[in-house]
Amino acid sequence: MRIRWKLTLLLLVVSLTPLIALKIADARAIGRFTGRAVRQMSSAITRRVEHELLLHVRSASDRLESLRRQTIAIVRTQEMLFTGVLDGTLQAAPGPVRTNRDFDEGAVTPLREQTRFPGEQNHRVSYDSPVVVPSPGVDRATAERLAAPITGLAGILDAMTRDLRESIRGQFVCLESGVHIAYPGKGGYPQDFDGRKRPWYAAAVEAGDTVWIGRYRDAPTGETVVTCARPMHGPGGELLGVTGVDLSIAIPTTVLELPPELALGSSSCIVMLDDEGGWSLQFWRSDEPMPETLVADDPAVQAAIIADIRNGRGGVADVGFRGEPSLWAYSIMSRNRAVLMIVPKHRIESLVEGARQELRALAHESARSTAAATLIVAVLVVFVAYLVSKTFSRPIRRLADAAEAIGHGDLETVVKVRPRSDEIGKLARAFNAMVPALADRMRLRESIALAEEIQRGLLPKGDPDIPGYEIHGRSIYCDETGGDYFDYLTPDLLGGERCGVIVGDVTGHGVAAALGMTAVRSLIISHAGRAGSPGELLTIVNKTASRDADRGRFVTLSIVVFDGDSMQWASAGHDPALLFRSTTGVFEQLEGSGLPLGVSDSERYETASGPAPLPGDVLILGTDGIWETRDSAGAFYGKARLREVIRNHADRPPREIGDALLEDLASFRKDAPILDDVTFVIVKASR
Repeated sequence: MRIRWKLTLLLLVVSLTPLIALKIADARAIGRFTGRAVRQMSSAITRRVEHELLLHVRSASDRLESLRRQTIAIVRTQEMLFTGVLDGTLQAAPGPVRTNRDFDEGAVTPLREQTRFPGEQNHRVSYDSPVVVPSPGVDRATAERLAAPITGLAGILDAMTRDLRESIRGQFVCLESGVHIAYPGKGGYPQDFDGRKRPWYAAAVEAGDTVWIGRYRDAPTGETVVTCARPMHGPGGELLGVTGVDLSIAIPTTVLELPPELALGSSSCIVMLDDEGGWSLQFWRSDEPMPETLVADDPAVQAAIIADIRNGRGGVADVGFRGEPSLWAYSIMSRNRAVLMIVPKHRIESLVEGARQELRALAHESARSTAAATLIVAVLVVFVAYLVSKTFSRPIRRLADAAEAIGHGDLETVVKVRPRSDEIGKLARAFNAMVPALADRMRLRESIALAEEIQRGLLPKGDPDIPGYEIHGRSIYCDETGGDYFDYLTPDLLGGERCGVIVGDVTGHGVAAALGMTAVRSLIISHAGRAGSPGELLTIVNKTASRDADRGRFVTLSIVVFDGDSMQWASAGHDPALLFRSTTGVFEQLEGSGLPLGVSDSERYETASGPAPLPGDVLILGTDGIWETRDSAGAFYGKARLREVIRNHADRPPREIGDALLEDLASFRKDAPILDDVTFVIVKASR
């Protein structure tokens, strides 16, 4: 076979094989993309639904809470008005007295037709006059005498609720004598009606305060209402009666209604927390029957929801209800009431299904288009393969082989082609220049990762267990590696019962600073047991550090050693440690003099001493990354704010003090970047 045909067949194999592989990879990629897109879309829709659901429940809770507060304010105003009229402190012109029989017999004018109540006929009502309903045994003359001063307040009652008539169905006062006065006036009361026997009367008298009663059917209209009632007392504390407001149950039902796409199978309710860590249902809107108790499938999540409500927080929780995965959105109304909406997750899935089908259709269409394009490209490859020469095909194959080798991790591969001035030659030269740069980059990243792993391994793995002291340290780097350092000197290292802590800071940060910190740590560990005092230890370490230090790179260090009832400390250019005396509330600075390590090999470091911390005292050693933290405006955190954090949390364990410090730093810094490493060690005396 002629070489031309051999090359053609070879090029066909080399060219068509990647096309076929690309087609298979493309089909798999489309499948993965479709699956990922569906998952992302489902997640996005879920997040959107959670957001909208939270907004919806917050809006509902705000509206219901506003209505609740307005209602309570109206009831309290009624109490003041009626009590004032009854005890004579408030003068009101007597109004006409119209009894329920006057309304039933059509003797009251002017009359207006009120909105039809569910399951009932229209009731003729008058917003110009209240209705007086004597209980059995109370004659009309007595009722007129007692009710006349109160009926004169009709105009005030009308003004109080004029803007709330869709919600408030009626206002009333029931006197202890058995006379019931309601506004607006209406008929329909049973012949044996006695307001003192209604559930709201007994509940208000028993509670001695504002109560909410419901749901129940209003006596004259048959409408389902909720009543807010409050007892009235005279100057001597005697019971005068009960006043209240009837609210239509249709308003909370409408407010708690979910959007149509989520409503089917969902539930909305109002819950009230009890003193035993649970809750009770106050209102229920659902296609499902109202349960005796509202219980989530996961008690721990339900307890977390109750804790959020008790702490005044709202949110969305993912927890099952009656065995079905659901989203629970909740928002507080008042201190112990909240609105809760439960939406089954299958409702959200139904929103996703349409988009999922469309994505799958697009994926199938894309696959068909890719198949057609692949076929066209294959035909073109056959034609081009027939025309391609050996000179053109061989360098391309070499480039492909090299690319495949790199894909398998061989970063030493080189494309060997003869010098050429065309695009293939340029590509080969660029390829050969790229591979060493890529290898250097990979080695650098591996080195940084190794340095970070080594440095993290050198820091203490946990807090030490030293009798008489609680100790906690932490280091947070602004780069992958840093120059801050802290360590614990245990009795095993120092000998006897002595123990101590160290905090250091190498100038700069990054890999170079981390290496400097590692060297200093090794020197301290190797000489700690032989040095008699902190100053002597720093002097020994400084001699070696000064000899090996890079130009312009130094180390500040502070050491504190506890020995029985005393402590010693020394400093190599580091900021003084702060000691908070819990008995006096005063901060002391453990001052020390000395140059940073690595400045001069002849420097001798002095040791200072003083009484050891007493029980409850807190000692903190830190690096300047704490007080030099800046906010977005460039202001420094400062040591004054650090002292306040220590003072305010001195009664807590060191770990919690450290958590409070980091939280306060983050609150101060907000969106500003971390510019320096933050390291501290907190010691609290407990003996």
